[in-house]
Amino acid sequence: MKQKAIVFHPAIAPYRIDLFNSLNDLYAAEFYFEFDNALEQSFKQKALRDRLHFVPRYLKKGAFGIKNLRLQIIPILLKSRPDVVICSEYNLSTLLIFLYKYLFQRTLQVYSICDDSIGMVSHSGFVKRNLRKLGVRLLDGIILANLAVRDWYRAHLKGRARLLYFPIIQDDTQFRASLTSSLPISQTLFTRLRLQGKQVLLFVGRLADVKNLHFLLKAFRQIHASFPQAVLLIVGEGAESEALKAETVDWGLTSCVHFVGKHEGVDLLAYYNLGQVFILPSYYEPFGAVVNEALLAGCYTLCSSEAGAACLIQAGENGELFDPYRLEDLVEKLRFTLSQTKPLQAVSCKPNKMLCSYEDCFQRLSQDLNA
Repeated sequence: MKQKAIVFHPAIAPYRIDLFNSLNDLYAAEFYFEFDNALEQSFKQKALRDRLHFVPRYLKKGAFGIKNLRLQIIPILLKSRPDVVICSEYNLSTLLIFLYKYLFQRTLQVYSICDDSIGMVSHSGFVKRNLRKLGVRLLDGIILANLAVRDWYRAHLKGRARLLYFPIIQDDTQFRASLTSSLPISQTLFTRLRLQGKQVLLFVGRLADVKNLHFLLKAFRQIHASFPQAVLLIVGEGAESEALKAETVDWGLTSCVHFVGKHEGVDLLAYYNLGQVFILPSYYEPFGAVVNEALLAGCYTLCSSEAGAACLIQAGENGELFDPYRLEDLVEKLRFTLSQTKPLQAVSCKPNKMLCSYEDCFQRLSQDLNA
């Protein structure tokens, strides 16, 4: 018989669905979500729920207006008496799970998923730093998304928790099949945006300050005279949208920088088919799920060294890392990459550039969870 598991997670997001479904296959599982949508950006939830292999359940709002104080957790655990609980990060909800364990079920295995980048763990505030120290002592295991973070934990923290690794990645086969299904949309965009003979740079994400898009526009401005066929597609929306568009006008880049708005599902995948070089310039980024998506779509990827997804990049093979505080570093990487990039002549699904597969990564995680 499968072990019983309960998974507590903040919200359903597209880049976590394959992991949730795999955990559902591994365990006799129940899934509870804290919010009906992600806090930093919203997704079309009906489309995401249609992809789930289970029925999602939702926790009541936090007690006394405290978002992580989900008192409902204890009666849920008392009723189900699971063998395993997988929760998210280190917060009051995690402490409630510990309280249940030590009052009612000492044999309960508790794991936490933590997506922090190396910059976040090495420069965290007082509360987060001490909750992490407590978590390492009380948790049975911590699932980390970045190998450098795992090494940092080993070097700086002492405790009983086993340090497991699973990056934020999606199932290769399913994602690639969806890319193929989006090709007709890609072809329409290829014609509408007049991309034949262009070198196509791509950004996907929120248009927020932490995404460092003014930095990206400055770098693009510096290289454009040398690469007049280069165009930049910016997919997303956010608070910085109008300022970025105004900057594009001021610098005379409106003919080669296209703000195409926010897209999801096959409409988003259509842009990945067009992108030859993907750029994530964030100066603050817990992981950056778009890096996995871009690599699965065959985009050579220039990734901020501050992003957790930097662990997916092998320099010279599937991309490059750059310092998001040093403009010349990105400019240099852009110049070299574009010098090696042939102009786009037709739309197709490019070869996968991920160096590890979802299947292999999850198999390793499942072995670690069952060890």
